[in-house]
Amino acid sequence: MKKVVSFMLVAFLSLAALLILDSCSTSKKTTTLKGEASITANAPDYKRIKKEINTKESEFYYPELLRRFQAADTTLSLEQIRHFYYGTATRSDYNPYKRAKIDALREALSKEDWKKAAKEIDKELETDPTNIRFHWYKQIIYSNLYGPDSEKTADAYNQVVMLLSAVTSTGDGSSKELAFHVINVSDEYGIMEIFGFSPKMQSLVEDKGQSYDVMELEENEYGLESMYFNITTSIEATNKIFGF
Repeated sequence: MKKVVSFMLVAFLSLAALLILDSCSTSKKTTTLKGEASITANAPDYKRIKKEINTKESEFYYPELLRRFQAADTTLSLEQIRHFYYGTATRSDYNPYKRAKIDALREALSKEDWKKAAKEIDKELETDPTNIRFHWYKQIIYSNLYGPDSEKTADAYNQVVMLLSAVTSTGDGSSKELAFHVINVSDEYGIMEIFGFSPKMQSLVEDKGQSYDVMELEENEYGLESMYFNITTSIEATNKIFGF
């Protein structure tokens, strides 16, 4: 499997989510998103997304997007992927800070028990289908269990790439204005892991009605000092849950 960071960094610096999909798929060639670069650096319109994912006649109907994503359908367009990822945050069961029960997963990973790890990660993704960090772990587990060139590994890898394409279409993470829009904290850490960065310090910043996690990064070969994540949606959902 090709090293991820080299490809992901291209998307990180240039906002070219298209390049991720063209460059990072493994044995299954991705064929979508061409001609859709105009969608990049575009904050999600949650009101519109919510309406469209709940319309059965729409191409963005959530149950169908979920089915296609779980099947690693690489013909999904970038806009459909955005509706799937950000639409998850408009659903009644959305909880950005729900705690995953991953002790069994951690134990399996520490023992390199790939069969057990695959079972545990699949279980987590049944209830948290857009979790970028878990999908990233899944493709690592599948690569060890089935081989890096297997169809299962290719599917898992392409699912990571599809979710990243949604997030990188909202910005490049370099500032508040171009922050990555994410729907839970786990995705922040998953994205940093994929890019090969380690957080040094986390700061919550409020500005003009928006909430941001600013992650100061450990020294890295690219000289990047910080990464910005727009977490307004998860903050608002949490406040609603606790009645604030």
